[in-house]
Amino acid sequence: MFAYRHFAAIHWLSDTLRRWGVFRWDVRGTETLPPAGTAFVLVVNHIKWSDIWLVAATIPLTHIPHWLAKAELFGPLTRWWFNGMQAIPVRRGQNDVGAIDMAVETLRAGNIMIVFPEGTRSGNGKLKKGRGGAMRMALRAGVPIVPVGITGVEGGLRAPATITYGPAWLPVALSGLDTIDPDEMTTLTDDMMRHIAALLPVEYHGYYEESTTHPRP
Repeated sequence: MFAYRHFAAIHWLSDTLRRWGVFRWDVRGTETLPPAGTAFVLVVNHIKWSDIWLVAATIPLTHIPHWLAKAELFGPLTRWWFNGMQAIPVRRGQNDVGAIDMAVETLRAGNIMIVFPEGTRSGNGKLKKGRGGAMRMALRAGVPIVPVGITGVEGGLRAPATITYGPAWLPVALSGLDTIDPDEMTTLTDDMMRHIAALLPVEYHGYYEESTTHPRP
């Protein structure tokens, strides 16, 4: 209930600011999200800190998500906020297996996990090389992945921004789940990032702009 009220407050404030013309957001594709109650991993390109607010304010209240967030954000004054966001703290740079295990269990319990697979903000919108954590979570939990593309937030809070929710797909690792072949893991991760790139203008493709491989349906 706490998380629902938390997200409802974000929706109310954001919708009010949109009506006043402060936020100028174009929201696309929410109707393609899997049905409420379906577990999936939502993977989003990361430009600015405001990406988090944009996703929280536009994902339907029928799809209250969980997040991965760096552990240092859980300070005395901010812990309540991240608890309301249902965030799981991650110790970056320490191969935090425990956080990944917790995320997998969260998915297996029927929940949604949001991950920014670039691992850091780009600042300019150009995609960085993706990391495999989100793909590994989806494979271990046996759940689909939903790509999300964000543009415009690099211009500031009042700049026009677009968030596009793409269609879900279920990844498959042919080499197995316990010992996924490293080359296959790289291929799967790049494929995931191309699903995000497909929702973005070419100038945002960054690391993936030279790729001619299209995402698999």
